Amino acid sequence: MEKLPIAIGGSAANPATVGHYNLIKWLLESGKFSKVIWILSGDRKDKRNLIDPDHRTALTLLTFPQDWFLKKDVRFIISFEDVYGENTPTIDWLEKTQKENPDQKLVWYTGADSVEPNVKYGGLSEMQAKWYKGEELVKDWNFLIFPRRGYTDPRTLNLPKNFEVADADFPEVSSTEVRDLLEAGEPFEHLMMPKAAEYLKKNGLYGYKQYL
Repeated sequence: MEKLPIAIGGSAANPATVGHYNLIKWLLESGKFSKVIWILSGDRKDKRNLIDPDHRTALTLLTFPQDWFLKKDVRFIISFEDVYGENTPTIDWLEKTQKENPDQKLVWYTGADSVEPNVKYGGLSEMQAKWYKGEELVKDWNFLIFPRRGYTDPRTLNLPKNFEVADADFPEVSSTEVRDLLEAGEPFEHLMMPKAAEYLKKNGLYGYKQYL
C-alpha cells in the first residue's frame, strides 16, 4: 500500500500564534499526510527582529498540545535544526527529506503570499524571484498553498499542476499582529495559546509590559 505524502514547511514563529496552531491542526486532521514536519527557522535576512532562539523554541513547544506528538495515524515533528544558526533553503530541506524518505511524496506547505505575481519581480512570484533556486522549486516539487488575508485567492491564479490550494477555513493570525499589540501595550492573549502567552508575559518578551 502506497504511503501518504509528507507535509513539510516552516516559520520563524516570532512568536508562535493560534494561526500556527490552526495550520498544523488542519494538516494533521486533513487525512492527506502520514507525517507533518514543521521547521522553526534560523536567521533570515528578511527577519531582523527575531528574539533569542531559546524563547522561540519554548513558545513553539507551548503552542502545540502534547498529544499531537503521540498520534499514531500521522506523525507530527518539529525540527529545531535551524533555529540556532542560519536558515536552510527550502530546496535543501526538500532534497534532504526526500533522501531520507525515497518512497514518499513530499509536499511543501506555504502561504499565498509566496505565489502571488508581483510587479516588483517583473510579474514573477516571490517564490520564483527570491527563494533559492526558485524556478527549480516551482518546476520540480509539490506545494500546498494556504489562502492568506490581503492576498489574491490562489485558486484564481494560473498555478502549475504540482501546486494544490488548501481548502482551509480558519482565521489567519500573524506574528506581526502579536508584536504590534505588545508594542502598543494592548491585550494580545487572544492571538496566542494560553501557555505560550503566559510564558511570554513571565519573561517580558517583545517589550511586554503589564497593562495599566
